[in-house]
Amino acid sequence: MLAAKETRRTVGDLEALLKEVARIGALPLERAETLPPGAYTSQDFFQLEVDRVFKPGWMCVAHVSQLPNKGDYLSLNWLGELMVVVNDGAHIRVLSRVCLHRWAPICEGKGNAGSFVCPFHKWSYTLEGRLIGAPLMDQAESFDPDSCTLPEFRSEVVDGFVFVNLDNSAEPLKPTIGEMSEALANYQLDRLVVGSVLEYECKFNWKIMVETFMECYHHIGPHVDTFEPDFPAKISYVEDSRLAWTRGFGVARPEVVPGVWEVGLPRFPKVNAKECEAFGLYLVYPFLMLATFPDRVVWFQAQPVGPDVTLLRCHQMLQPETKALPDFPRMMEIQDKTFDVINLEDISVNAKQQIGAKSGFVKSGRLSHLEKAIWQLNQYVAHAIVGTDRTLLHR
Repeated sequence: MLAAKETRRTVGDLEALLKEVARIGALPLERAETLPPGAYTSQDFFQLEVDRVFKPGWMCVAHVSQLPNKGDYLSLNWLGELMVVVNDGAHIRVLSRVCLHRWAPICEGKGNAGSFVCPFHKWSYTLEGRLIGAPLMDQAESFDPDSCTLPEFRSEVVDGFVFVNLDNSAEPLKPTIGEMSEALANYQLDRLVVGSVLEYECKFNWKIMVETFMECYHHIGPHVDTFEPDFPAKISYVEDSRLAWTRGFGVARPEVVPGVWEVGLPRFPKVNAKECEAFGLYLVYPFLMLATFPDRVVWFQAQPVGPDVTLLRCHQMLQPETKALPDFPRMMEIQDKTFDVINLEDISVNAKQQIGAKSGFVKSGRLSHLEKAIWQLNQYVAHAIVGTDRTLLHR
């Protein structure tokens, strides 16, 4: 009886939460609110996001520079799916890395291989996923090696980034972000290389991470000594959203341009004066985040694990020539320390938000005009979860 009552209460809570999400998803920008706290804390709501946001969408899992040579591979565990991103010499593929015999993973970590060999019973697969070895299976009646090919996830490479769609239902990605590709042309994303990676296990919801990334309003708080002096919150802005992506800008005070960039790495040769007046914040829904600077592009790779856990990998993407500079290690050490300080400023306050969201006394909060991107993300999530109309974005 107690279990039945608990089930009814849980179902009722989720229904009420979905109604509130629908209400907030229908609000115009001038009356925008945050999503309700339960959208950041509920395991049931997170599972809906897995089924209706993540799996039907395009998730960025790698960059081609991480797999430059034939046989290079990168293992991932994404929403319970064990996958391997591999360069087969002709294509970048995303395969299941679960052996078709008795389900042990055929590889771990990253490296280079001519084939994948399961450590359990030595079944082996080509880089394309075909079974080429199954020892001592000669007495298994009707065993057909040709029927044992590793499943391949649908993937696209756009501007050098490798995206995967888990349910095979998404519209092609490239046409939907073509305008963004044009806007980023001067950064030559497909030829960049990873200069360094900072990794964090964040004790908060993925939306909190994306929201904070896309608004500069918080420069007056956590970044009062780092960003606010040169990139004041009040002159930042976010453009109107497109269906698949949006962008904003952290604008530098005119008197500090271009000197504010002189402490970094060599600039992109094609970046123009206008692009030096601000850093760009790009979001491909649901959670590919790119920050553009005159000397680098920072790729923030979010990986939701649960309603209150998100893994973050912060990649500094550089021109290949930069890594060949004699002083490169020292320069990257300085840049990594700077970015780590800034990242931890966000992570500290975001973890506090997650704790606050679990209070029984909190409700949706009003949004500033500087938080337009949060309203846009609300529209995206509400549309995916409860089917609200996203035409508000274009009014």
